[in-house]
Amino acid sequence: MMQSTLSKLKETGEALVKEYLETRNERIKAKIVEHYAPLIKNIVGRYNLHYSTTLSADDLYQFGILGLLKALERFKSNGVPFHAFAYKRIYGEVVDALRREGMIGRDKYEKVRKLETAVKNLTASLGREPSTEEVCRALDIDEKTYYDILNTSLLVYTTSLNTKISDDEGDFIYRIDTLTDESAMSPEEELENLDLKRRLKEIISNELSDREKIILALYFYEELTLADIRKVINLTEARISQILNQTLIKVRVKLMK
Repeated sequence: MMQSTLSKLKETGEALVKEYLETRNERIKAKIVEHYAPLIKNIVGRYNLHYSTTLSADDLYQFGILGLLKALERFKSNGVPFHAFAYKRIYGEVVDALRREGMIGRDKYEKVRKLETAVKNLTASLGREPSTEEVCRALDIDEKTYYDILNTSLLVYTTSLNTKISDDEGDFIYRIDTLTDESAMSPEEELENLDLKRRLKEIISNELSDREKIILALYFYEELTLADIRKVINLTEARISQILNQTLIKVRVKLMK
């Protein structure tokens, strides 16, 4: 029933976009914005902005609308559904806003990398996962700074595929659009991809707690917002964000071995 409802919603959106591209009717454009509003809210709701002093969810929602409108003007079917095309551009516009406000930057990337390295080294020397206090001592930072870096880590991990680059026509596209399709991979690339998937599956199955597995699945597979995850498990959005980020760092450290 749920899948059928989602399919109908997508079909309605595709039909609205088709009609707009044929007529350029502003009334249809307004309907498209209204129709895709839940998608924009979902993308914005996947970030913990409680620690931000410069951006609110409402601010990011406006940038999401801008991404939707840009997608609408640039969309050419070519067999690609508008929903998938728009998702990446809405997401990219939101990420750009976060980057402009200083929530993402070279210094933030470097701090996350140092945190990963500290966790990796401590895990190797202690023979177990280090505590927050042990990581703070190793990096000579306080607990607030540690959690600030954690809040940044999810943004760092997801922005590398949303970096703007110039295409052949001088327009901007997102790096995610240039990735090789799995069906076009070389045999060596296919083996490397399969090995990465195997290692990820082993880490998730054997190294993560049930709570960590649930949060990862709800966030990445079900694509729920932090607020929606809070309804499933009885934790605050801030705590869910902390666990999610700590889990991602743990998985990356395991992959670095």
